[in-house]
Amino acid sequence: MRPNVESWYEELKEEYNVKKIMFFGDFNGSIENELQRVERISKNVVHTASTKEGVDKDFTDFIILDAIYREAAKDSSPEVFIIFTGDAHFNLAIQYLRELNKKVIVYGVKYSLSNKLKSSANSYVEMPRSGDEQQYYYDAILTSLSILSKRRKMGTYNKTIENVSEHSGVSRDRIQKALDDLMNNKYITEETRTYKGKKPKVLVVNWKRAIKDGIWRKGKK
Repeated sequence: MRPNVESWYEELKEEYNVKKIMFFGDFNGSIENELQRVERISKNVVHTASTKEGVDKDFTDFIILDAIYREAAKDSSPEVFIIFTGDAHFNLAIQYLRELNKKVIVYGVKYSLSNKLKSSANSYVEMPRSGDEQQYYYDAILTSLSILSKRRKMGTYNKTIENVSEHSGVSRDRIQKALDDLMNNKYITEETRTYKGKKPKVLVVNWKRAIKDGIWRKGKK
């Protein structure tokens, strides 16, 4: 899933007076296309790729830890630290911030957020939230059916589950549940069509309703 950075930022601004936000990463790699996106939120972007020829070690964790300790040491040190990580390497840093009476909140990816971080931080948020996760599945299904529609083809129930699962890497069970939800809520119906002498049941999307309810973005079809 593509991280919903903009949504997280808006959420944090509602609850906190955000003084500074920093992004760390090797933007020469697979996340190169995300650089412009994060720069719209903050110009404090730290490139963590090694500049030494022949060295490809990821120094991101060490650079983030250094930044945390530097911020904590300032006279105008923030009262709240919100850290996006799931790595247990940050546990000692979080404990140190707590000793300084700082409030520490950790955002981490569901199922890979260290239990040590959960217990050390004041609170934590696991991502994606169920709503975001479900929307991702909906989007994958509707994208598949949209592509077929443009090619003047139709998708069947079982074939759509198979194709979307294979393309997205998401289990068939989760895709099937999401498709069932879309069908139960009448965004997708199953209709019998005549095709080459046969009458298969195919999936038909109510695009207008999906757009109206925010399930599908207008103009994407």
